[in-house]
Amino acid sequence: MVCNNKSKDINRCLCKSGRISRFLIPALLLLIYEKPSHGYELAEKYTEFGFTVASSDPGAIYRTLKLLESEGFIKSRWDTDNPGPAKKIYSITDEGLKLLSGWISEIKERKKTLELFLKRCEKL
Repeated sequence: MVCNNKSKDINRCLCKSGRISRFLIPALLLLIYEKPSHGYELAEKYTEFGFTVASSDPGAIYRTLKLLESEGFIKSRWDTDNPGPAKKIYSITDEGLKLLSGWISEIKERKKTLELFLKRCEKL
């Protein structure tokens, strides 16, 4: 499948057929769907998935949040109601939900493929 995303701001495709080796995009979308949150909270929760790439580079999370917002998959608002500095709270949009659904379908398909591969490896 050919990617239809022609954004020059990214070096990988956001569509469901894109690379999913890092899982950062679907993981952030899921976390934001579960609870609108600020970047630091999302970075903490991301580590619960066991993925390590963005954990070692917190800037990757903020760059991805900026990208997702610029593409219309999430939106943000400033929380100034709580004590301390204002925090940018991210929430998912309808387009973000569609993108997340696409990732879920793709991950399920990849899971099937990996299970087939591992089943054949049992013969080794």
